[in-house]
Amino acid sequence: MEVLSGVHQIAVDYHGRALKLYLLLGEGERGGAMLMDCGDATVPESDILPYFEKIGFDPKNLTYVLATHPDLDHTGGLLRMKQAAKGGGATFVCGTADREQVESPEGLADLRYRAHRYWHEMGMDDRAREKFVAPGGLAGGYVPMDVTFVGGEKLRMGKDRYVEILHLPGHSHGHLGVYLPWANAAIIGDAVHGTANRFQDGRSAFACTYMYIDEYLGTIDRLQAMKLDRLFSCHWADCNDQNAVNAFLNESRNYALSAERAILETVKKAGTAGITLCEVCTAAKPRLGDWPPERDGETRSMACGHLQHLVGQGILRVTNTPPVRYMYEPIWKGLR
Repeated sequence: MEVLSGVHQIAVDYHGRALKLYLLLGEGERGGAMLMDCGDATVPESDILPYFEKIGFDPKNLTYVLATHPDLDHTGGLLRMKQAAKGGGATFVCGTADREQVESPEGLADLRYRAHRYWHEMGMDDRAREKFVAPGGLAGGYVPMDVTFVGGEKLRMGKDRYVEILHLPGHSHGHLGVYLPWANAAIIGDAVHGTANRFQDGRSAFACTYMYIDEYLGTIDRLQAMKLDRLFSCHWADCNDQNAVNAFLNESRNYALSAERAILETVKKAGTAGITLCEVCTAAKPRLGDWPPERDGETRSMACGHLQHLVGQGILRVTNTPPVRYMYEPIWKGLR
C-alpha cells in the first residue's frame, strides 16, 4: 500500500515474520524511483514484481535499487531485480562499509554468517556455506554495486523533492536508511530492533541482531534527535507519530542497556572458569527474551557485541584459544 505520498510499502510474509520493502516514486515523469531492499532470491517473483504490475510500474523505470544492509532477506533478490530492470538505468547502491558482503553470497557467508565461526564455533558451518553460495540458491548471485554511500548524499526525486541518505550503523557497519523531508519521515531498514525479532502474531522469533554496541546506540540517538513524525522499518511496526517513534527508540535503547547488564552479570556468575559465547546465549536468555530454544544460536550477534564492548572497556578479559572464554576482571587494570 501507499503509506506516504510516493512511498509504497510492499508487505511480505517472510516465514511468518513481517518483511516490508519500499518503493519510492518521485514527482513527474523524471521524478525517479527507488526500491529499498529485495528480499531473498524468491521475493522478487512472489511479491515485488507482482506489486509493480498491480500499480502499473515498470521495473525498467527504477532509478536506484538500494540495499540497506547485508542480510539474506534484503540482498538475496538483488540479482533477480538486476535482471528485471535490465535495459533501464537503475543504479545499484549500498553502504560503503558493507559492499563486499552485499555484492556476493560468498562475502555475505564469510563476513557475516561465519563471523563467529572461528573464535566461537557458532554460525554457518562449511556444509551450510557450500549450500548457501551455490548458484540458484536463496542468496542469489554476484551483483556488483554501481556506487556506495556513506550518508549525507541527496538524491533528487522530482523538481522539488529529494531523499537524503542516512548512515545508520550498528546492525552492520555500513547500514543505510533514507530521510524523506516532505513528510519528516525516515525508512530505516533493520537499523533499530526493539526488544526482539518477532513473528507477525507478536511472538518472539529470535533475539535482536545488532552487532556493534556504540554504533547502535549512536544510531538510536541520532534518529531521536531528528524528531521524526513517522518511522518505517522492515520488520517492526510502523511508527505514525512522534510519540510512537520515541517509544520505539526508547524501548530499543533501554533493551540494549539492560541486555549488557544481564550479559555482564552472567559472566560474573560463571566465576574464574569463564564462559563461552554459546553458553552466554543460553545462560542469559531468561533476561534477554523468550524465543524458541532452536533459535538460541541467533543471540550470538547481539551477545558477542556486548561481550566485545565490555572487553574493550577493560571490564572483561577473553582467552586466546577457540572457543574463547570470557571472564570478569574484579580489579580494573585499565585499557590495552
